[in-house]
Amino acid sequence: MTALTRSVTGSRTVVEVPPALRTWVTDRILAPVTFVLLVVAIGSVVVRLTGTTIPMAVQLVPFAISILVFGLPHGALDHLVPARLRPGTGTWTSIAVVVVLYLVVGTVTAALWAVAPLAGFVVFIGITWFHWGQGDLYVDRLLDDGASGRLGASLTVAVRGALPMVLPFVAHPGATVLVIASTTRAVGGSGPASIPVAARIGGALLVLALVVLHLVVVHRSGAPVWRQAVEDVTLVLFFAAVPPVLAVGLYFTLWHSVRHVLRLELTDERSAVQLHRGRLLAPFLRFMRQAWPITAVAVAMLVVLALVLRRADLGVYLALIAALTTPHAVVVTWMDHVQHTWRRHATITTTTGTEPR
Repeated sequence: MTALTRSVTGSRTVVEVPPALRTWVTDRILAPVTFVLLVVAIGSVVVRLTGTTIPMAVQLVPFAISILVFGLPHGALDHLVPARLRPGTGTWTSIAVVVVLYLVVGTVTAALWAVAPLAGFVVFIGITWFHWGQGDLYVDRLLDDGASGRLGASLTVAVRGALPMVLPFVAHPGATVLVIASTTRAVGGSGPASIPVAARIGGALLVLALVVLHLVVVHRSGAPVWRQAVEDVTLVLFFAAVPPVLAVGLYFTLWHSVRHVLRLELTDERSAVQLHRGRLLAPFLRFMRQAWPITAVAVAMLVVLALVLRRADLGVYLALIAALTTPHAVVVTWMDHVQHTWRRHATITTTTGTEPR
C-alpha cells in the first residue's frame, strides 16, 4: 500500500486523499450504513403491513446508544480542531477558544429555549438542517464526487439536510408532534397541536424537487451519480417508512456521527495513515480515547439537566443536544472554511506536534 502524499507548510501537513482511501471509505463505511438504513426501512414497511407497531422502547435504542457511542462523542474533539487545522495554534489556546465559544453560543441557545421553547426548537431544526447537510458535503468532497462548485455545495447541504429534517414531518406528523411537545415541555413550553396538511404537501414537494435537482446537477457536473442516487433514494424511503424517533436516532448515530468521526480521524495524521491502510478499529479506538473526557462532561450535563427538570426522557436529551449543536455547527463551519470544503476537491489537513498523543 502506498503512503499518503504529504506537503508540509510550517507545522501543518496537507495530505492529498488517495483514490484507494476513497474506495475504502465508500465500500467499508458508507455502503454498509446505507444498507442498514435500507434494511430498517424495509423492515418498518413489513411491520406496518402486519398492523403492528415498533415499541417505543425499541425506537429509543439508537438514541440511548448515541449517548456513549458516535452520537454525543462525535463533537467531543471540537476543542482540538483549531490546534489540528490552524498552524501555530497550541493545544491550550485551542481549548480556550472552543470553551469560550461553547459557553457563549450554548448559553444564548439555552436562553432562547428558556424564553421561547417552540422558537428554540424551530431554530434547532434549521441549524441541524444545515449542519447535517454540511456533513454530507464533506464526504462528497472527500470522495471527489457530488455536485461541484459553491452552488452545487449549497444544493447538497439543502437536500441532505432536508431529508432527515423535513420528511418526518411529512410522513409521520402525529409522532413528530409528540416529539416536539416532549422536547418543548422539558423546558416549560408547549408544541403545536398538529401539522397542517398544506405544510406536509409543501414539504413533500420541496424534498422531491431538491432530490431531482440534486441528481441532475451531479450528473451535469460530470461526477458519478450512482452513489448520490442510491443514498438519496435510501434516505427518502428510510424517513418515509421508519417512525421518526427510530429514524432520527439511527441517522444521527450511524450516518451523521460516523461521517464526522471519520472526518476527525482524518485530521489526525496517525489515524489517517491507519485508515489508508484499511484499518478501521484502531483509529476509532484512538478517537474514543481522545473523546471520552468531554463525552463524560456531556453525560454529566445530561444527568444534571434531568435532575433539574425532574425528568429523564428523549425530550431532555434533545434539549441538551440543541444547546450543544449550535456551537458544534460553528466549529464545523470553520472546518469547512479551513479545509475548503465548499470547493470541488478536499484535502486532509493536520497540524503536527501540537496535541497530546
